[in-house]
Amino acid sequence: MAGGFEFLEHTADLKFRAWGSSLPEALVSCARAFAEATCGESVVKPVVEKSVVIKAGSLESLVHDWLSELIFYFSTESMLFSRFDLKVDGRYNLKARIAGEKYNPQRHSLFKEIKAATYHDMRIEEENGRWVIEVVCDT
Repeated sequence: MAGGFEFLEHTADLKFRAWGSSLPEALVSCARAFAEATCGESVVKPVVEKSVVIKAGSLESLVHDWLSELIFYFSTESMLFSRFDLKVDGRYNLKARIAGEKYNPQRHSLFKEIKAATYHDMRIEEENGRWVIEVVCDT
C-alpha cells in the first residue's frame, strides 16, 4: 500500500490528509503535501541535503515539528524539498535526510506560503496497517 495525500476543504487555511503503510511513509506523504501546496508540480531537484532530528513527546508533536522544520527551511533559506528519507525510532524520535533546492521564481511556481502547522483538527490514526494523518496549516 503506497503512501499518498489529498487536500481537504477548509474555510481559510490549508488542510490535507496524508497516509502510508507505516508512520514514516505517512510523514513523507505529509511532506509531499506540503511541497505540492507550496510549489505545485514544479520540479524540485534534490541537490542540497539537510539533516533533521526531532525528539518529540507525542505523535501530534512529532507531526507538528516535522512540518515546522520544512516551514523553517522555506522561511529562512527559501528551500524546497523533493526527497525525504526518514526513520522513526523509539516512540517519537525522527531522523531524516531531506534533499531539495532553493526556490527559483523562474523555475518554481509559488502557490501558498505556509506559515505554520497547527494542532487544530489534527488527527493521527493507525488502523489495519495504514497510518492516516490530517493537518491544518496556517497560510
